[in-house]
Amino acid sequence: MRLIELVTSLGVATCLTSTAWAHRPTLSDGSARGPSTALVISDVDLSQVIYHEITAESPQLWLGLDLKEGQSVYFQLGVPLIERLRAYRPALALIGPQLPPTDLPFGLPEGLGAIKFTSEQVAQPREFHEPFSGTSSWILSTQTVPVVAAGRYYLVAYDPAGQPGKLWVALGKREEFTLRDIAALKDILPKVRQFHEVEASTGLPCFMAPAALAVVALGCCGLARGRPFWRPVGPSRSNR
Repeated sequence: MRLIELVTSLGVATCLTSTAWAHRPTLSDGSARGPSTALVISDVDLSQVIYHEITAESPQLWLGLDLKEGQSVYFQLGVPLIERLRAYRPALALIGPQLPPTDLPFGLPEGLGAIKFTSEQVAQPREFHEPFSGTSSWILSTQTVPVVAAGRYYLVAYDPAGQPGKLWVALGKREEFTLRDIAALKDILPKVRQFHEVEASTGLPCFMAPAALAVVALGCCGLARGRPFWRPVGPSRSNR
């Protein structure tokens, strides 16, 4: 299995050398509407992106972050490159302990303050094409915030005007994919493209080819020895 991971990693590095941006994708189901239902991010340094559609039923996306004093959290806010969203300007709020009182269009957990990161001042957002999924976006905000007190924080995406639209929130810079992540891409990448309203691709990401070749090669080696290199395993106990 280590050979597959090595070949896949080399494929990712080759494919994304020019972009250095391969976020692990997650699609919001609209249920992370408050602190009690926040989507908890277990590793804020891992490069990942959450896609969310702002609707009347789901006006905010709440992400829960457990941060340590002295740590820094890196995040971005963007919208899909869709013409009707050209002027769409959502915002982010970082909510947590020892942050100042801030007016927001929603309530905060008791004892927490917030910092707002608005984007209405962005006249010409940076356009970005992400070859990993074959989608394009406008990046509205990029922030790195030092953590002054340990505790549970929330990163909340919302539209100050209360208008519906689409947005994404990205966190972390460490690019890392497990075999389980790679296996899931076949199902999630068409949904990411649908979110961006581009045609679903029938092709695999560029790094999947060397990974597939590694699987075939190992399988052939196993058959030559009279046994497969894979074995059935029981249900995983992981909640990832």
